[in-house]
Amino acid sequence: MRKSWIERPFWRAPHRPLFALAGLWALVAPLVWLLPDGTAADPVGWHLHELMFGMGAAAVGGYLLTALPAWTGKGPVPVQVTLALSGLWLLGRLGFWLSGILPPIAAAVATSAYLAVLAAFVLRALLTCRLWSRLWVVAAVCGLTLADFLLVYGPAAAPGRIGLSCVLLFAFLISAIGGRAVPAFTRHWLERRKVPVHFDDGRWLGRLGLSALAAGGAAAFANASTAVGVLLGLSGMLQLVRMAGWRSFRTVGYPALLLLHLAWLWLSAGLVFVGLTLLSPQTLALSAALHALTMGAMGTMMLAIMSRAAMARRGDLLVLSPTLAVAFALVWLSAPIRIAAGTLAVASPMPMQLASLFWIAGWALFLCAHLQSLRHPAPRPVLSARIGTLS
Repeated sequence: MRKSWIERPFWRAPHRPLFALAGLWALVAPLVWLLPDGTAADPVGWHLHELMFGMGAAAVGGYLLTALPAWTGKGPVPVQVTLALSGLWLLGRLGFWLSGILPPIAAAVATSAYLAVLAAFVLRALLTCRLWSRLWVVAAVCGLTLADFLLVYGPAAAPGRIGLSCVLLFAFLISAIGGRAVPAFTRHWLERRKVPVHFDDGRWLGRLGLSALAAGGAAAFANASTAVGVLLGLSGMLQLVRMAGWRSFRTVGYPALLLLHLAWLWLSAGLVFVGLTLLSPQTLALSAALHALTMGAMGTMMLAIMSRAAMARRGDLLVLSPTLAVAFALVWLSAPIRIAAGTLAVASPMPMQLASLFWIAGWALFLCAHLQSLRHPAPRPVLSARIGTLS
C-alpha cells in the first residue's frame, strides 16, 4: 500500500525539512543585494530579518529537535510537530513579506509564532524529564522570539539596537552549543585515534566567555555601546584562548571535524571585530563587522553542523565530500570579502556582490548534497558517526 506524504521518511527526521528550509533561505536572504536599486522598499531590514529568523531559526529548530531525543532519552519528535513547525516557519516568511499591509500585531504574531511554539515544545520536553540544566536553551529561543516580535511590531527607532541584540543572541547559541559540541567531538576523535596529545577543554574559559557575551547582549539592548564593546572583545579573546587547548591543527586529518574548528574561529574574530568597532567606530563600519558574526560565525557553524547530517559514514568517521568541502570554503570566504567591502574608502557594489555570489554558491552546493542524502535512510545519530556522541 502506498504511503501518504505525511508518512514519508522526510518528515520523520525533523532535521531534514528544517535544514532544507535553512539552506533554501540562506540562498534567498542575500539575493536582495543582486537586484537593481529600488527593487525592494527596505532591503537592509528584509535581509537582516530573513537571515536571522528565516535561515537561522530553521537551523536552530532542526538542531534542537534532533538533539532533544538524545537529551531526554525519549523517542523521536512526532511527525505532527515537525509538520506544524515547518508550516509555522512558512507562515512567518509570508507574514514578514506582507508586514507592510497587515496590521502590525498580526504580522508580528505570524513571524514569531514558529519560535514561540518551538520554545514551548522544547520546554515541555525538558520539564517532563527534569532537565533543569538545559533550560538555558529555552531562554535563548524565547529571547529570539521576543526579538523577532519587537523587530516587526516595536518602535521604528529601535531596529538597530534590536538587530544587534538578535545577532548576539545567535552568537550566544553558537558559543553555548558549539562550545560543548566542538571539544566533545574533538576529544572523542583523539581518544579513538589514540593521539598522544594533551587535550584541554577549557570549560572555565568557555563559561567566562559566555558570561561576557550574555552581559554584552544585555548591554546592547540597553544601548550601552562602550560596555558592549569591552564585553564582546573580552568574550572573543576568551573564546580564542580556549580554542588553543583543543589541538585544532590535529583535525586536519579529519576534515569533517576541521570544519567546526574553522567555524569557531569566526565566532572569536566576529566578537572581537564588533567589540573594536563599537569602541572605535572609525576602524570599521558596524554593518561590516556584524557580518563576521552573521556570514562568518552563523553561516559557517550552521553549515558545518548541518553538513554532518548529509555526510557518508565510513566506520566511526564522517566523510566530507568534495561538494560539501567546496560549499564550506565558499561560505567561509564570503565573510572576509564582505568585511573588506566595509573598509573601502569609495563605496562599490562589487565586493558585496562577490561576497553574495560566494555565499549563494556555497549554500546551493549544500542544498544539492542535503537533497542527495534524502535518498538514504536518516542516520542515527544524525550529527555523529559514533553511537552515543552528541547530536
